[in-house]
Amino acid sequence: MSATLIITSTTLADAARGLAQQMVMWGHDVRHADGNALVRFGLARRTSTGLTGTSCYAVAWENGTIELHGAVVSWTAPVGGVGCIFSRDLARIDLWDAARPPIPGRENGSAGTVEERWDAFLPLLRWLIEYETWAYSTLGEAWRTGTWRALKRLPKARPWTPPHLALRWWQLALLGNPPRPKTLLSN
Repeated sequence: MSATLIITSTTLADAARGLAQQMVMWGHDVRHADGNALVRFGLARRTSTGLTGTSCYAVAWENGTIELHGAVVSWTAPVGGVGCIFSRDLARIDLWDAARPPIPGRENGSAGTVEERWDAFLPLLRWLIEYETWAYSTLGEAWRTGTWRALKRLPKARPWTPPHLALRWWQLALLGNPPRPKTLLSN
């Protein structure tokens, strides 16, 4: 974590809202006309444990494992470390300290301080930035903007911020200087 960053519960809540939006976009990316974008980016697809009729996408990352499910995103840390889990239903980023990935719908993470949860989230944040940067260059800005518009049309949608500003927010968060997402709209 950056020495200049003071993580607040608001910052963590902003990141959680961003992950909820991101999950919808990943759902669209699997149906890209040129083929499943998550698989093209290097994630392995398998049947999701715990959730019927959905897939799990997994990739080794920073000596741990990133897993994307329909309802849960996680980074499982190497043995002895602490990872993170984001559950869309709970709308929060929690700690995950098991040596294996969580089973969606059956397991949740544990609470910790805001700083502990942010530190555990950083590997997932680095992966997310790498993926979104690739998505913009490979799938194109029109694709990503289209996925955001589709999200906005959902009946219970809670769009976070437009995708190009979301990527900027993720990048600023990693650098230790995340503003409130709405302030990016006025710049």
